[in-house]
Amino acid sequence: MIELFSLEFWIAILFFINFILVILLFLFVKRMNRLNPGEPDQKYCDDGCENAKYASGSAVDIIEMLEPLVKESKKTAISFDKQIKEKKRLIKELNDALDSRIISINLLLSRADALQKKLEVRNNQFNLESSSNAVLDQQNQIIEMYNQNFDIDSIAQRLSIPKGEVQLVIDLKKKIVEMEKNSR
Repeated sequence: MIELFSLEFWIAILFFINFILVILLFLFVKRMNRLNPGEPDQKYCDDGCENAKYASGSAVDIIEMLEPLVKESKKTAISFDKQIKEKKRLIKELNDALDSRIISINLLLSRADALQKKLEVRNNQFNLESSSNAVLDQQNQIIEMYNQNFDIDSIAQRLSIPKGEVQLVIDLKKKIVEMEKNSR
């Protein structure tokens, strides 16, 4: 498919316009020559000679008027060609600058991804440590409250944990205490 702003497209359009102008000029000259097929004979020359000379003169005048128009269209085509080349150069520079920016952004994104992965690993390690500390703190709170004669329901309610978990911690603590007594 022909691109709308390609250099080849505009050169083809200019060639086509110049070709049409040349054909029109050729047809015009041919038509003028029919009006004046040559020098009329003197014996047939009455008003026709004057008309033929006038037509020949006007054809030359029209050709002289069209010649600057053709020259001007040629200058315009050359100027247009230069402008198209300049715009192509500017587009290439912009594309190159955009490509380098895209590469820089991709590099920064890959660095950010690597840093994010490192941060996630560190957070996971920290969460494991803090969660194990939280579990130990919670177990200690359960034992302290039990030693202060709180019942299982009130301990579960105050610490917002299930009753079964409170019962499990208390039972395990009792077994550990009994094992320590038996080992002595």
